[in-house]
Amino acid sequence: MNNRRFSEANPPREDRIRFYWDTLRAWLPRGDASVLVVGAEQNDADVLQGLGYHDVTLLNLGQGLAELPVGWRFVVGNGHALPFTENAFDFVVTHATLHHCRSPHQALLEMYRVARAGVIFIEARDSVLMRCMEWSGMTQSFEVTAVHYNDGRKGGVDDTAIPNYVYRWTEREVQKTISSYAPHARHACAFRYGMALPQTPDVLRGGGLRRYLLAALRLVGAPMLRLFRRQQNLFAAFVRKPHGADSLQPWIVVGRDGEPDFDVAWARKRYVAAPTHDR
Repeated sequence: MNNRRFSEANPPREDRIRFYWDTLRAWLPRGDASVLVVGAEQNDADVLQGLGYHDVTLLNLGQGLAELPVGWRFVVGNGHALPFTENAFDFVVTHATLHHCRSPHQALLEMYRVARAGVIFIEARDSVLMRCMEWSGMTQSFEVTAVHYNDGRKGGVDDTAIPNYVYRWTEREVQKTISSYAPHARHACAFRYGMALPQTPDVLRGGGLRRYLLAALRLVGAPMLRLFRRQQNLFAAFVRKPHGADSLQPWIVVGRDGEPDFDVAWARKRYVAAPTHDR
């Protein structure tokens, strides 16, 4: 596949894909980094190829893409249990996939496990504005349209015919999830925000009023949302995977086996001896 759909001179124009493009362009180092894309589809291949990456593995539950660039690979696999060893790739990326998983947190932690340098994901943010849109029917809580437009056969949770719940994230949730999985280290997280207005009113029968509200939001609200970035509905998170003794929590040391261990000397300096009880 040599014809690139996107390039630096011709970046994506659609809001969601442009946000994806800009996020990878900002966070993924150029060069020979190995990249795993979880839940990969044609848009992922177009973006990664347009940005010039050569060592790319695409993973999805179903059939692979018809044609791949030279050196790329396609693997059938489930995001809940990635078929790779720890630290198998420099970076692991996913775009609009975690909300299709039965356990978005488990899928994120699998990405973290097989990444050497970091994890990047793009989903929706759980903001006040998005909750209001859910309540008003401007956007979906369960992604029924994804299944409907796949002839009622797939596109739902784990790509089944059961519409998935649209799990939306916050910054704090990302930090808590990673800290629970790897509590021995301190993690640096970065976040980006963007806007792509919901498409639900455009496909609803009898959705005229919602379409008018969406048009008004597009005209008036979108510029205002740039001032209140966290109310936008596109949310990107970058979790940098820590390495080395400097990244350890102050109460952790590297043990004789090279694995993290509790620093007893550190604790003795800060806490009184354990109380004794008469028997």
